[in-house]
Amino acid sequence: MEKTLSIRVHRRESVVQFLWLRPWRGGRFAHCGGNSIEMPFHESFMNYLPGMASYANQAQSRLIKLLFVLRQPLLAALAAFGFHYVAMAGGMLPPALVGRDEAGGRALAEQIRSAMPEEDSEIHGVFLVSAGKTRNRIPVVCEVKRHEGTWETIYQAEATALAGAERLAIIHSTNGPSRYFYARAAKPGGPLPEPAPVLPAAMEGPFAGSDFSLGDLGLEFLHWPGQCELKGEMRLGRPCYVLESTHAQPGGIARVKSWIDKESLGPLVAEAYDSEGREIKEFSLDSKSFKKDARGHWQVEEMTIENLKTHSHTDLKLDMPKAQ
Repeated sequence: MEKTLSIRVHRRESVVQFLWLRPWRGGRFAHCGGNSIEMPFHESFMNYLPGMASYANQAQSRLIKLLFVLRQPLLAALAAFGFHYVAMAGGMLPPALVGRDEAGGRALAEQIRSAMPEEDSEIHGVFLVSAGKTRNRIPVVCEVKRHEGTWETIYQAEATALAGAERLAIIHSTNGPSRYFYARAAKPGGPLPEPAPVLPAAMEGPFAGSDFSLGDLGLEFLHWPGQCELKGEMRLGRPCYVLESTHAQPGGIARVKSWIDKESLGPLVAEAYDSEGREIKEFSLDSKSFKKDARGHWQVEEMTIENLKTHSHTDLKLDMPKAQ
């Protein structure tokens, strides 16, 4: 009868650094959800590790402790006896793990990005940007305008004492990529020029000096080629789909893991990683402000994005939208 070894990793939710080991012969993993995994465990496995055979029938907890304390010597021993290993960082799961659904991920991303708003709206709010001891307040207005088969989201940030006004227009489509148009006044109080198309290389540029990039505001990761649905989880007290979006982009964000509310299909939490598995940004709604209005529509009053590279964060506080 095959025995299995279960390992539970204790970690901060947004940072995962763990070693996955897979025997070269007949090995497989089963992802048990949360922070646990199982892998086949054979008595002969311990015979490959000098000085550890006596621990083969002892408690799992002692074996796990030894694996962590001696993980570097064990890697050399495992490699010498034909075992393969992969070091994973930032929560990325090996493709062989059970629970990864690429077809489901593509369908989920398409469903979210093609959902047209129910009505036109206008939302007033403010960016509160914090970096070290610096605090900036930038008023912003967001408009949603529906058209035949498309809808337009317009973000306009007011001028401040240090920077001119900015305008970002994103044209979404139910069956195609989003188009971005951006304009910035040359100086405070100066006129806004005609918005120009945003090139892919500029998509990660900040909007109005905040930690929100142009692509963040358009949920551009939903259009990336790699989409994979993972096992559902609870976040902010809500049942969520978990979507992993990937694309090859050296030097920038290469992977986004997002928790999508199952009822509203809105992202509640998202973590962005670079190609090396390092977390760059973390986005989250305020759990207390995510609620339905009197008409039964989901509304958000506050959201936060943290930039782990610049050690800054931005709170976006919103008024309830007014129907047009």
